[in-house]
This record gives sequence, structure tokens and C-alpha cells, in this order.
Amino acid sequence: MFEHTEPNPKINPDAVFQVAVDITLGHEGGYVDNPNDPGGETHFGISKRSYPHLDIKIVDKPKARKIYKVDFWKKPKLDLLAEIAPDLAIKTFDLGVNVGPQTAIKFLQRAINTVCCGEFMPRRAAAWKQNIADMVDGKILKVDGIIGPITLSVIKECPHENALMAALKGEAYKHYSRGISSYIPGWLNRLES
Repeated sequence: MFEHTEPNPKINPDAVFQVAVDITLGHEGGYVDNPNDPGGETHFGISKRSYPHLDIKIVDKPKARKIYKVDFWKKPKLDLLAEIAPDLAIKTFDLGVNVGPQTAIKFLQRAINTVCCGEFMPRRAAAWKQNIADMVDGKILKVDGIIGPITLSVIKECPHENALMAALKGEAYKHYSRGISSYIPGWLNRLES
């Protein structure tokens, strides 16, 4: 879909958002009020639990898109991630709609630690690995659920975007596997789409 690049003015985060929100709306569907669903009453994935002031039944797609752009794309700074790793931004966004943006970003940060950080040997042969070690003071990336300059810099420096995507999905799988068993197949199908 998109290729891992340096921040590129040719990559339009708004265009990446349009791809992400279309994918997510395809997963979320219309109005649901299932008392057994952990999301509770939702419409296009917008939940009454998160937006108690809204009449969920009348939320339409344009309203859902606005909410997603502000609360699930801009606030968690996925627009900045989209400039350097669009596919990771899209997957993190979709996960954020499903489990909450902060939790999805924690999945991403743990994936970064698995693939790009960890134990560092002094003067490592791979310059990218040493650069990351310097960014995180030879430790692992702090898993705080915030996309900040260090998280972005580490992603930009790490040459393994496919491995990051696999590790991100692995983190989500661990989370989903502890959920309600009847929902796990749907969550995993969504994760792999």
C-alpha cells in the first residue's frame, strides 16, 4: 500500500487518514446495541460509552469521520506517524478505534522495543541500531501510549517496517486472546485485513 520513507511532503497525512477511516468504517458497520458486546451501543464504531452526550443512533458517517479525525487521528498524532510509516499509522488507527488510541500506541511501542530496541552492544556494526541506542540512552523505548519525538525518530531510523507490522499485530493478538472468546475470530480477521 504505502512504502516506509523519510518524512515526505509528498505523503499527505489526510490522504492516509482517508484510507484508514474507509478501512475502519468497513469493519465497524452500522448501529449495534448488543449488551454482550464490550463496545456497548455503537454506530459506525462510535460508542455511547466514549461519547455519552451523543445520540448514537443518529450518528452518520460524516460525523463518525469527524470524530475519528480529531480524537483517533490528530490527538494521538497518527498524522505525524503517517508521514514516515503510513501503513503502521493505518493499522494503529484501526486498532485504536477497537481498543482505544493509547492502548494501540502502547502495542506499537512494545513492537518497536521487540524489533528495534533491546540490548545494545557498544559500537554495533549497524549504524541504525547505534543511532536508536543513542536516542533511547541504551534502554528500551518508554511504553507510555504517546507518539512523541523519540517514538517517531526510532520508527524513522528502524529499517524493518514489515517486522514492526508483524510485532504490532502480535501485540494486538495477545490483547485479543484474553477477550471474550466469541469475538476473537472477528477481531483476528480485522487484525489481518
